[in-house]
Amino acid sequence: MREIVLGEAPLLADPSWREQAACLEFPALLFFGLDDSEPQMDRRVREDNAKRICSGCGVRRECLEYALSTKEPYGIWGGLTEIERRARLRGRIN
Repeated sequence: MREIVLGEAPLLADPSWREQAACLEFPALLFFGLDDSEPQMDRRVREDNAKRICSGCGVRRECLEYALSTKEPYGIWGGLTEIERRARLRGRIN
């Protein structure tokens, strides 16, 4: 995956990749959860299911690049949780 340079926004200018996202066939709740009171085990199962859908998505890279460039604070984007994306931005995950 190419490195994202913040401020570089080609995916913001042309969001048509979203129309091809595998997640469109599923409820948003699967990728974003209900609220912060969700039990940890339920959250883990839900996130694992969302990540499984992302793993087969044809625009996974575009989705992740978008979430990283906009610093998306919630949900599963490109197969990563908000915590995993923050770690990637800090250079902890390669």
